[in-house]
Formats: sequence, structure tokens, C-alpha cells
Amino acid sequence: MEKSTHELIASSDELLWKQGCEALSVEHTDSACIALIGLLGDKIWRKREFAAKFLIEWGPEVVPNLVKSLDETLPDHFYWSLFVLGHFDIPIGREKILQNLKSPKAEIRAYAIRALSVCASLQNARVLYPLLSDRNWTIRKLTFEKLFSFGKVILEDLRQILLDNKDEPSHSVVALFAKLGQEKVLPELIKLYQEGSFSMRYSVVSALSEVELGESVDFIIQSLSDSSWVIRKKSAEVLIQMGTRIFDRLSAWFGQGDSIMKRQIIDIIVSLLGERALPLIQRLLGSPDQEYRILAVESLSKLPGDSAARLLIKSMNDQHRIVADYASECLAKKSNLNLDLLVEHLSTEDENLRFLIIKTIGTIGGLALNPIIQILENGSKDERMFLLGVLQRISPSEKLIDALIKMLGDSSWPIRSASAACLKGYGEKAVPGIVRVLNHESDDVQYWAKRVLFSMGNVAVDSLTQILEHGSDPSLVPHLISALLSVDHPEAVPVVLRFLQNNDDNRILFIIDGIQEITSREVINNILNLINHPDQRAVQWLSHLLRKVKKPALRKIVLLGFGHSEERCRLFVIDSVNYWEALTEPELKTISRQLDIERNPQNVIGLFRALGNYPVPNVIEAIKNYLKSCEPNLMLDLMVLLAETERSQFFQMLIETLRARSEVIQPEDVDRVGKILGLLYKSKPEGILQGLSSPTMAYRLCSVVALEQIQGKRIAFALMDSLNMNDDPTIINRAVKILAGYFFSEDFRVKGAVTDYFLNLGKGIIDPLIEFARDLENPVDRKSLIDLIESVGGVVDPQMFTKGERKVVLSDSRLDEVLEKRKKALNELEKYDEIIRVSHTQDLTIMFTDVKGYTAFSSKASLSDVMIMLKQHDEILLPIITKHEGQVLKKIGDAFLVIFEKPHKSILSAIEIQRELKKYNSDAPDERKLGVRVAINTGSVIRREGDIFGDAVNVTSRLEGVADAEEIVISESTFLQVDQKIFEITSFGEHKLKGIEKPVKAFKVAW
Repeated sequence: MEKSTHELIASSDELLWKQGCEALSVEHTDSACIALIGLLGDKIWRKREFAAKFLIEWGPEVVPNLVKSLDETLPDHFYWSLFVLGHFDIPIGREKILQNLKSPKAEIRAYAIRALSVCASLQNARVLYPLLSDRNWTIRKLTFEKLFSFGKVILEDLRQILLDNKDEPSHSVVALFAKLGQEKVLPELIKLYQEGSFSMRYSVVSALSEVELGESVDFIIQSLSDSSWVIRKKSAEVLIQMGTRIFDRLSAWFGQGDSIMKRQIIDIIVSLLGERALPLIQRLLGSPDQEYRILAVESLSKLPGDSAARLLIKSMNDQHRIVADYASECLAKKSNLNLDLLVEHLSTEDENLRFLIIKTIGTIGGLALNPIIQILENGSKDERMFLLGVLQRISPSEKLIDALIKMLGDSSWPIRSASAACLKGYGEKAVPGIVRVLNHESDDVQYWAKRVLFSMGNVAVDSLTQILEHGSDPSLVPHLISALLSVDHPEAVPVVLRFLQNNDDNRILFIIDGIQEITSREVINNILNLINHPDQRAVQWLSHLLRKVKKPALRKIVLLGFGHSEERCRLFVIDSVNYWEALTEPELKTISRQLDIERNPQNVIGLFRALGNYPVPNVIEAIKNYLKSCEPNLMLDLMVLLAETERSQFFQMLIETLRARSEVIQPEDVDRVGKILGLLYKSKPEGILQGLSSPTMAYRLCSVVALEQIQGKRIAFALMDSLNMNDDPTIINRAVKILAGYFFSEDFRVKGAVTDYFLNLGKGIIDPLIEFARDLENPVDRKSLIDLIESVGGVVDPQMFTKGERKVVLSDSRLDEVLEKRKKALNELEKYDEIIRVSHTQDLTIMFTDVKGYTAFSSKASLSDVMIMLKQHDEILLPIITKHEGQVLKKIGDAFLVIFEKPHKSILSAIEIQRELKKYNSDAPDERKLGVRVAINTGSVIRREGDIFGDAVNVTSRLEGVADAEEIVISESTFLQVDQKIFEITSFGEHKLKGIEKPVKAFKVAW
């Protein structure tokens, strides 16, 4: 059965659809035209092309139907429709093409350009010219190609466009004009270049790459001397694109051009020939003209390989310094440089060449690290100084920084100074390495490391703070703590305090243990200045660092802390001294003298601990004199401490002291006296054993207690022989407990003798052995002892047989007894609370004052300056406080704790203080101005002699932190108890204070 035309064109068989298209063409009806137009969007490309061909042959009648069928959503159909329309100069079709040339879509504009280019007429060309400047690069390129296909017919139009737009020519128009006109338009292009603007010159140079004539090449070479580096660069790019065929032309022009041209020509030749350009460069190096040799040197730096590097090294020996120095700079910038070539020449006898080699190595920096270190370690003084000067200008590596830090201990002062200058220049990069050597064994390294760190100022502190807070290098933390404490900067110490406050004790202990020694005077001074800081935990950890001081000169500074006005602060120093080893005679004398000053038993015990390791005559005499007059209870504690050191040099003095002060010993002191005797007579217990027969019961008891300190079977036998069985039960009980330990002796003779002795004592052993048995953990031993107790008629609680095996449940009566005791205890507690409330509680107004910035000032000022400042502060504040009936309870460095019975008196005092300080500050230099903040609160406190306690005190202390310098801040409780008409008071909001549960309302007082 024969197929219809429409079935034929729908087929995918090329033979069939071609037959269908031919049939439609022959049919030549409107419907046949529409059917052919429909094929322009077919999926088969050949079918679309064939349909377009038939439509073009059909003639202009197809235009109306084509225009109607245009649909941008069908890209293939749209393209072929416009393509067909482009073949007919019909207004309706042309209008449609022009309309699509203005489409915002680049793809649609491209379709229209192709359609319009079908007919290469001047009319169409003039429509396309503006598209040479289209915003889309693809459109500009397509327009250029299509216009070029128009041929020389458009040449005159292009010439006129160029003449009309000399100042801002279209680059594409110039290129099209050159490509179409070739040699005929070359004179015009040269004229346009000579007379034109920068844009014109740039466009002409670019366009001449399309004119492959000798004259155009010459002209481009001449443009290498253009005043604009951009055009010179473009000219060089164009010439490089032309390849090696222009080498002869470049060579010919080299001798004629100026310096700029010569440099460009050499660059182009090197780019084109690479290493093959070496013979030419060598000829330039042999030229008597310095400029030629410098050109050659620069070119060598761009060439790879050792040959070029060797020529550069050879050039460093040039007779003219300019050429030699430039060769060094170029060699340092050379990529993939073989450093062995430089190292080979380090041993040259030519001093100038050797220094330039060193300069080159230094400039290269990290890549030449091994040669750098080799020179720093083995070079002469002049060579190292020269290299250090070069190294200041490079970016350092960690290994280089370590090498420079090592140089801080060099025997030559200039070398140390130059190394320090390098490290300072490296800034924060050098900080981690520097802090590691702040406690270096070499004094020179320490000194210069500190000097570098101090000279960095904010950079060092910021870097140290960042490393410490981020914890990026835990091994650095101990060094960072030391470094921050040694830096003279107001932000350094607060960073350390924050660190101590924000970390747990275990971490801090681990860090401080990592500090082997404190060797910085600044660190010690800062710790001593901070030792009265209110955060006692932070201060305690800081004082741990004082334990690490080993050098006598620095220990002398620490011992100045004995002169602090606060006992607590002195205790921190004393505690630190206890950890020092090998105390010198002057140090021991200072510690001994401190015994006459201290009144706090804890401080005295600390001093005795330090002295107890040094039983030398002066120390023994000082201790003896103190023990003669001190309070009896403390005396015994100190004697126990000294006896426990087991240093026999103290023993005779302790025995004499005991005898001399025996009258002050009370019955309750028996245990301590016995312990002292036991330790003193440990090696010769005969004296103690003799005491068992003393007529004095107290002395016999002390002798028994003393035997508790001594071990050995001879003690057991001696005790059994010497003990009077009819003695006081207290003595018998202690003796039985001592002998009970020998009941389990592995020596059967000792065990047998003790057992017989216990049996002879009879019921007298029951109570002490029951007490002893209760503490025995071994059930077998406990059972043996219980059997012995029962054998003399003793009765043992059955629960002792099963110690630790089951929980004892109280009976109801026993539980009632315990509850009754608890009730009585609570009643007693309430009674004592009432006594405290009535007898020791008082409503007072508390004032805290504090100098803002005191910590920062004291950390960098000398001790004398700090004392002068505090003296001036006290002279202003104290008379005013006294005048208004205030009482200073405590003075902590720059801070006062003051109490007033009347709230309004405290405010009057605060106002007068601020006014007097204002007068003082108006004449004082900036560094001596005093900015005092005042906090006031009213409430109930527990009053003791010289101190007060309670929430009201805590609130005042925290409220002080809210105030700023020259401000008076009061709490709501004070605000409500004063006449607000007298004082000018404004609200200061609610504040959440550390350690205070509820927010506290605050008010400011104007003065």
C-alpha cells in the first residue's frame, strides 16, 4: 500500500523522508509549506537541513508562514527558521531578524547574526558592526567571523569607524580592518598607532598579529619601546606567539633599540629558545657594557638548570658591584636552585664572592636552611654578622629560629645582638621558641631572650595569650606562665590569673611541675607583688613557682617577702622556702631572724620545717632561744617536728629544753612528750626504760608512750622486765597495747614470753586488748587475741568475730537513744547560734576601697615607687576615714576594709576621699595619679577583734568590682538608710555578683 506524503516525511528512513520533502516541494501548496516548516524542528539534523534547503528554493512566499511559526522555546526550529528568513530580503522577515538581534539571550542573538550574515551586504554589515562590542564574548567572536566573511566590501566602512573613534576604538574593528586589509592598510595602522590614544595603540599591536608581514613584525618590535608597559607586554606576547621564525628580526633590532627594547628582546629570545639561548647570554656577559651584563644576569635567572646557575655565580665575581649584587639577587630568586653549587663556593678564597654567596644563601632563607646553619656555626665572625643582617629580611622557619636562639649564647656580643634583632623582627613566629629558653642554663641566652620578648611588647603578650588560652601546645604552657610573669606589660599578669582561675588543680600542678627552675627576677617580683591578691587559690599556685628558685641572688629577692605586712602573704613565702635545697648560711640566718617576727603558729612551724634540715650551730642556737620563750603548746609541736627529722645534732638541745621547761608541761601533753622522747632515744632506749621505774607517774607514762616509737624485741623484754604490774591502769593499758604488737611476732620466744606475761597480768589485759583487737583487719590474728582475752575471763562482743562481714542494725531502743542525742545536739547548736547573734553580731556599714590599676602599676614599677604610691594613698584616705568615725579593720596592699556605725558617715567619707584625690591628681604626673573606687553596703556581720564575717562583707567586696575609678557605688540596703535629699544618688541597675545568690541593686553617689 502506498504511503501518504505526511507519512513519508515522518519516517526515519532518509530515502523515504527525502521523497516526502520532494513531493511537498512539487505540491507547492500552503499546507505543503507549513509541513516543510514543521520539519525544521525535527530530531534528525539532516532532515532539518534538507527542509531548510527546500524552503529556500521555494522562494519568498514561505516568509509569512515562517514568521508565524517562530517559537523561542523550540531552539532547533527557531534557528533554522531564522536561517531561512536570512535568505530573503523581505521586510517582515528582516524585521523579525533585527528584532532578535536585540534579544537579552545570547543564544537568540547568535541565531539572528547567522541569519543576517547569509547575505553579505553593506546594509547587513552595518547592522552587525555594533555587535562587535557586545557584552558577550561569544557574540563578539561570532560577529567578527561573520563580518570577515563579508570580505573587503566592508573595508571602507571599517576605516571610517576607526577615524571617527580614534580615542576609544573598538578592538574588534581594528583587528577586522587589519585582517581584511593586510599589507594595504599597514601604513594606516602605523599612523593610527603613532597618533592614537593608549586604546588605539594597544588595539593596533594586537591587530598586527593578524598581518603576517615583515613590516608588521618590525613595527611590533618597535612597539617594545612604547611608553606604556601594558603595550610593551602585549607586543612581547604577540612576538612570542609568532615563534622562532622572527629570531633574525629580533637580533637585527637588538643593536638599534633603546634599553627598554633590548630588555624585552632578550626576554622574548629566552622565552622562545630556553636553554638554547645560553650562547647569546654568554656573549652578553662578556660585553664591556654593564647594561648588557645586567640583562644577561636577569635572563639567566629565568632559565632552568645548573648551567644558568653557574653563570650567575660567575657573574657574582663581576668587577662592577652593581652587576655582582644583581647576580646575587637573581640567584636567590631562581626556582629549583641546586644549593650544592652555592655550598661549593663557600670555601673560595675570594672574600667578596664568599660574602655574596652568604648573602644569597641568607636571602633564600628556609630552602637553604642547612647552608645557613653551617655558616652560623662555622663561619667567621664577619661572615656570621653579614648573614644575620640578611636573615632579618626573610620569612623564618622553626629550625632557623632555633638556630638563632642558640646564637644568643655566642661568645661574641655583636653576634648575640644581631641574632636578637633577627628574632625580634620575626615577631610572633619567634615567640614559642624564645619562651622555651627563658630559664636556660646560660645567663646570656636568658638575658637576650628576655630582651627580645620585652622589646616585642603587645605582639609578644598577644601571642603568648593566644597560645596559652588555645592550649595548642601543652608542652609550652609552663614556659608561657614564666614568660607572661616576666613581661612588663599590664595585660600579662591578668592572663596568668585567668588561667589559674579557669583550670583545675591537677592540671595546674602538672604544668608547674614542668617548670624546672625560675631564673627571672621579673617573675619573682611579679609573684611577690601579687601575693596579697584576693584570689587565695591563684596566689597559692603562683607561690609554688617560688619553690623553683635555685640561684642565691634570686632567693635573696624571695626572702624580701618576709617583710610583707600580712601573715598570710608571709606564709606563702615561708612555704616556698621549705622546698629549697642546700640553703646557704646567709639564707639560714634570714630565716632564723624571722622567728623573732612571726606570731602566727602556722608561720613559725613553716620556718622550723625549713631550719630542721640544717642542724648547724647557728640554727641550733636560734631554735633553742625560740623554744625557751615560746608558748608551751607550740613548743611541743615544734619539738615533735624537729625530733621527726631524726637529725641527732638537735637531740641534746631538745633534751635540755625539755628539762629546762618541764614545769610548763601539762598532763594532756603526755602523748607529745612521749613521742619526743621516743624519737630522741630511739637509738639508745635505756634512758626511757629507766624512766619506767620513776617515782613520777607522768614521767612513767611518757616513757611508755616513748616506747611506742621504738621497734625491736629487746624493747618487749625490757618493758616486761621494767614494768610494775601494780602501776596506774593508764600506764598498764598503754604498755599492754605496745606488747600486743609482739604477740604476733614470728620469733616464738618473743611470742611465748608476751603470752605468759599477759596471762600473769590476768584481767588487766582485757580492756586494752579488746581495743587493740578492734583495729585488727586480719580475722585470724583477731581470733587469736580474742581467745587470749577469753582465757583470762574476758567477755568479747560476738560481733568482733565477724568484723566487716555484716552491717549492724540498731535496735529500736538504741535508735531512740541516737535520735534523742541528735535532738539535744541541734538544740545546743541553736543555743550557740543565738549566743553568736546576741554577743558577736552587729549591724554595720562596710566600705571597701581599692586603687584601680594597682596590679599593673606594681608589676612594672620599682618597689620604692610602689611604696611611695601606697604612702601617698594612705596619707589622703586615713585622716578622712578617722574624721568620719570610720575604723580601718584591714589594709591589703592598696585596699582598705573600713566599718562605720552610721551609714551616712560612710558616704560623707567616700565623697571627701574622691574630692581630695581629685585635687591631688590635678598636680600629679599621669603615672602617679590615684584612681580609687569605693563600694559601700550595710548589713549584719559577725564581729571579732580585728575582723568581720558574713554575707554583708561578701556583697561589699563583690560590689567593689562593679565600681570604676573615681566612682562611689552603694547597695540598696545602704540607700534605704540614708536621707536621699542630702545626697545625689542615681540608680545603677541590678548586678549578678559572683558567689551571691540573688541579684543586688546598686546606686551611684555623685560627688
